[in-house]
Amino acid sequence: MRVAFYSPMSEPDATVASGTQRMGALLQRALALSCDDVVRPRLPRTFDGRGDRDVQISLQAASHRAGAELLEAYRDGTLPKPDLWFSYHVYYKSPDWIGPVVARELGIPYVVAEGSHAPKRAGGPWALGHEGATAALRAADRLLAMTAFDRFCLDQLAPGRVRDLKPFFDAIAFANARRAEPAGVLHLLAVAMMRNERKRASFALLADALKLLDNVPLTLSIAGDGAYRREIEAMFLPCAPLHTIRFLGAVAAEQMPRLMSGADVFCWPGLGEAYGLVFLEAQAAGLPVVACRDRGVPDATREDQTTLLSAPGDAAAYAANLRRVLSDMPLRRRLGENGRVFVQRERSVEAAAGTLRSVLAELGLR
Repeated sequence: MRVAFYSPMSEPDATVASGTQRMGALLQRALALSCDDVVRPRLPRTFDGRGDRDVQISLQAASHRAGAELLEAYRDGTLPKPDLWFSYHVYYKSPDWIGPVVARELGIPYVVAEGSHAPKRAGGPWALGHEGATAALRAADRLLAMTAFDRFCLDQLAPGRVRDLKPFFDAIAFANARRAEPAGVLHLLAVAMMRNERKRASFALLADALKLLDNVPLTLSIAGDGAYRREIEAMFLPCAPLHTIRFLGAVAAEQMPRLMSGADVFCWPGLGEAYGLVFLEAQAAGLPVVACRDRGVPDATREDQTTLLSAPGDAAAYAANLRRVLSDMPLRRRLGENGRVFVQRERSVEAAAGTLRSVLAELGLR
């Protein structure tokens, strides 16, 4: 069985910090375990981050041309026809104007993973993108929701056609990424880019929480970089001299297992996160996680089993969870070991492939 894979937002890439690009690559790997062949047609990206209608009109026209050319190649035998069209990350900023048309003309199923429906975007600066994304989601034979947050709206748009595909990743590199329990000051780790307001809000919450831990000396390493770095560094200045704060800059994906092996607790609030692959990495490395109960974070963790969650924006509650995990060695060990098991059993590429095989079987493809 041949699957045509398309990511209208960005090119899939497993080596970058972007969770979207990494998940695109992971989805292709999971599909490859379920299908005979996964191909990626050369097609235009449709992402518009500014809400510019002229840009959206241009991207729509380019998509229509590319779709017509692709259909011609399939029909004249230049390219072998796929048995399934699979699009990833379809939403108002990156609509799919190609997949639904090609799937309909070829008479093949159309599946969307991590689609998102935002009714509030109708009539706004992304109105055309919203229309395109909504039409694509309505046309899909199956919608794979990675979070309960996304599923809520998708179920209303396409009742009976939504299935869960929870966040997953390849945990092999993290299998031995855990050191012995330290005897001295505990080491916290946060990993996030510093490029938008949501990340900034999480850093602000973390800094406020550390100020409340004025009798718990600790070391915090922060991996990440971006436009807000100088402002974020200033947020943590009041945490000295009791706490040692280290800014590491951007860290390559292949270095993450080693970085996590030197930590004792993963502390990233995750405000506004779609889900955060970094939470899966931390759990796979055996790190207890302290985060917020916001957006997709509960879908990437197990509350009270691998992770302590608090209400979004509540610095006092977040600090209380940090204090609890820092002061309780058995709790740290239990959360960390549970995290390893959770990721290995439920959030591996192989587990995702099993979910995909079930969906393909529903569509008569297996």
